[in-house]
Amino acid sequence: MANSNGTAGLTLLLIALSGGDAAWAADCVRIEDAETRACCERILPEHTMRQEISMAVVDDQGTIRDFAAELAWKRFDDGRVRARIDLTAPPRDQGKIVLLTEREQKEASEFREPEVVLYQPRERRDRLLSVTALSGDLLGTDFSYEDFSHFYGTTSDNNIQRLEDATLDERAVMVLQSTPRDPQAAYDRGSTYSRIVSYIDREQCVPLKTLFFEDQDEPVKALIAKRERIRQSGGRWVPYEMVMHDHDDGSRTILTIEGIEFDPEIRDSFFSRSSLKRGR
Repeated sequence: MANSNGTAGLTLLLIALSGGDAAWAADCVRIEDAETRACCERILPEHTMRQEISMAVVDDQGTIRDFAAELAWKRFDDGRVRARIDLTAPPRDQGKIVLLTEREQKEASEFREPEVVLYQPRERRDRLLSVTALSGDLLGTDFSYEDFSHFYGTTSDNNIQRLEDATLDERAVMVLQSTPRDPQAAYDRGSTYSRIVSYIDREQCVPLKTLFFEDQDEPVKALIAKRERIRQSGGRWVPYEMVMHDHDDGSRTILTIEGIEFDPEIRDSFFSRSSLKRGR
């Protein structure tokens, strides 16, 4: 099967947190495989996206912790991508903000690396996360900071290979595998995954299942879209409920999209570090 251009990176995986689209938006034109590129172009927003989401984290004892957040994504005029996650619940976490920024490439051959900033309202300050922190869980969920960097297209240090097509739950799917172009360099920058495999519905262009591997033959995480919760919004198919399973500790995070808006007006300054103290 065809390999896509390595510059497309993990953004090609259509991770469902972005409604199955935003993470592609900077890279559609660079995808070499024609069917994959067409799928990408069908679902991406032109410039921006907003979401309201809720998350229920269920540990291995059945204890549930609930979170809510507002997400914003934008592709800037220079092609770089930025994303912002504002926690709105529970009260103890309200006002926390995660800002994901795609760093500027000085050379065309350079990898796109994410910059992740965490704002703590109680301290009234933000801090740049170290590479070792990127693999840690994001605000107590089963998603890591690295996961969100990949989901929102702020990193692309990977090769994408289209594997043999398959059938999943009686649906025809494309199978995409992402691997680091430079495994040691990726590890040095805080990446934990040796490969990521996604099963993309060929008709709806929605990721039905995504598997995350470290060095083992079995995945350490699996992101599953609830088929009965996939529906159209703005002419695009959107998975409104997904579950991230962490196989290492037996926990899972149920993520529900409560609302989604494509291409709303969002000012550039909303994605700056200086804006974090002002909240939304």
